[in-house]
Amino acid sequence: MATRLAKKGHFVAHVPMGRVNRMSDIVDQGVLITRSGLNPWNDDVIRRRYVDSKADMLITLKEPWLFDPNGQTIRSAINNVPYGIIDHDPVSPAITSKLHTTFKIIAPSRFAERQLRNSGFQNVVYIPHGIDWNTYKILEGHKAECKKLWYMKDPEIFTGIIIARNQGRKMLPRQIRGYARFLELNPDIRKTNMIIWSDARGQTQADADEAAILGISSQGIDIMHELRLLGLDEPRDRITIPSIEVISQGVPDWSGPDYTNAFDMVKLYNAADFVMLCSGGECVGMPLIEGASCGTAGITTDATGGPEHVGPGLTVKWDDYINLGSSGARYFLASIDGMAEAITRIYNTDREKLGHRARSWAKRFDWETGVMSYWDKFLEDCETELRPRVTSEGVKAWA
Repeated sequence: MATRLAKKGHFVAHVPMGRVNRMSDIVDQGVLITRSGLNPWNDDVIRRRYVDSKADMLITLKEPWLFDPNGQTIRSAINNVPYGIIDHDPVSPAITSKLHTTFKIIAPSRFAERQLRNSGFQNVVYIPHGIDWNTYKILEGHKAECKKLWYMKDPEIFTGIIIARNQGRKMLPRQIRGYARFLELNPDIRKTNMIIWSDARGQTQADADEAAILGISSQGIDIMHELRLLGLDEPRDRITIPSIEVISQGVPDWSGPDYTNAFDMVKLYNAADFVMLCSGGECVGMPLIEGASCGTAGITTDATGGPEHVGPGLTVKWDDYINLGSSGARYFLASIDGMAEAITRIYNTDREKLGHRARSWAKRFDWETGVMSYWDKFLEDCETELRPRVTSEGVKAWA
């Protein structure tokens, strides 16, 4: 997004979070990348960076309720434009209380837009989150090679993937139980595998005091222990969990057509027959969109933002909810039998035909052809409001 806006003539300064850049300011593809602060969310430097850049707006791609627990930034003369990353229903007042001084709020899903408008916010603008549709693609004729690369020697193995942080909201134990129920109901299907792209041991996700106060952080689980309890640790080809070194370091989106040792996310999606994201709630289910663009249909919970990002894939009805954290946010529990049924339906369908339908559907999320037009309109409206061109005929945009 930043590089594309720079190419359109906008000045964009990017302040990397998480203490990523502790060296010097650099310019890459027309974007000024400034030094990070010592605070994980840059609360200690963001006001100075805003002033030095002579910025008109501060756009933050992170849950806005994590920023500035002492309120210094939101009390400053900053046109704050946060992403409203709402992943639960109804939205908690503990979260919306952080949004009342914003200039605009970007809702990256229609679900988030509805939740915020229902909470009384009228300055909400829907802008979908994008993917590079030409990078995430179907590797025609190479599914067997992709499966082999990701440790499946038999190209006939029916394969699913779960890509999710090991935290409470992602409902990893419940998703695994859905897969176990599928195996129980289909004993004749012997060649199956589920790749779980997550931290197998779990961590406490308390990255900041504010996260803990709002209940955003949540304890992960020991996936290996859960697999033993469900009898999925043997045979070992039923579950594949990449090593923590691979997961923590990450793999590139796309590293080229080397099917021997060039691990990347495109080949991971192409190795799978379905993507499973039956979590407790999502604002934008990126694995669903990326998987669809690679021709791999998704399965998700019929709640929050999941249904609008699953395309030709399947939704699973939820049969209960739980409250996670002190914010009182409700997160939904997908039906275990429903997950098993959805996996069975994917198994019995023409997956190649379904994959091409999913690929075509995902093009609406391509940055170039689908998303940037939203940004053009949004920035034009903001310019008219922040830097109005006053003429004898009234206020107009500069473009």
